Amino acid sequence: PTLDGGVEMKIPAGIGSGKKLRLRGKGLGCGDGRGDQLVRIMIQTPDRLSDEERRLWEELARKSSFRPRD
Repeated sequence: PTLDGGVEMKIPAGIGSGKKLRLRGKGLGCGDGRGDQLVRIMIQTPDRLSDEERRLWEELARKSSFRPRD
């Protein structure tokens, strides 16, 4: 939501939790003097997984080249 109502945003692939995106001209002010609204990305993970979901996440982790701690 913004001061003008809801908007749709494209979230870039690979963005991390805590990063910020800018909505130009959607912040406080009036007319051409409106500022930007910042949107903070918060990525959530499921807290309860079925056995099948856990197996699939673990399989993806094994096959993925992504190493978050490297």
